[in-house]
Amino acid sequence: MGVMKVKVETFVNEIENNAFQSAVLEILSVKKNVDREECNRLFEQFRSFLKQDKLTRVSQPLHFEDETVTISLESGIINLPFANSNRVDNFFEKNEETDVIINLIVEAADVNASGLRIDSFGTVKDYLADYENVNQALITGINEQLELLAENKNAKSEKKD
Repeated sequence: MGVMKVKVETFVNEIENNAFQSAVLEILSVKKNVDREECNRLFEQFRSFLKQDKLTRVSQPLHFEDETVTISLESGIINLPFANSNRVDNFFEKNEETDVIINLIVEAADVNASGLRIDSFGTVKDYLADYENVNQALITGINEQLELLAENKNAKSEKKD
């Protein structure tokens, strides 16, 4: 399997059989937002797994606003988390070969109604060619979600008063 392109059927099988690289990093406490240094381990681990030509999920739990927020990077084929790989069939033919993309997944009670936010950040091929710029975009994306989360949390607590 190449990490740049994958057959849909292969993707689904590998995810369902947990045949992908996966890591969960130690929890980090963050006050307002994340910076390059705080995201370094996440980015380096993600990139080293991708270089091994495997589908990848790396998670960075954050302690933020008194709750645990999980930030994950996944190499997928559509903006769905690995947990929803059974729904991929709805969007592709099994024998179709497609680019592998990078998804940023933010999981937290207050991120939105579903507790899950997913954004795509281009292909793995582009990422490996220019990861510094993509990492910068990812940091911006993470911070936008943290800001939103804080706003949602404040709105909720104002309703209680």
